[in-house]
Amino acid sequence: MNTLKGFGACVVLAGIAYAVTLVPNTDQLMLGATVVIILLSLIGYARSVSRRRRDSRMAGD
Repeated sequence: MNTLKGFGACVVLAGIAYAVTLVPNTDQLMLGATVVIILLSLIGYARSVSRRRRDSRMAGD
């Protein structure tokens, strides 16, 4: 199973490398990807904090 996961990761990276060669303006592509990654990270962090607070309230701390 782990071999298939590694192969899947290689396929995804190869697909990204191929897609980058087709895009005429890679700077905007990288900026967009960076913004999306940062937004997803912030959303995940905010959800984690709210869940931690809710769990703490439920536990009576």
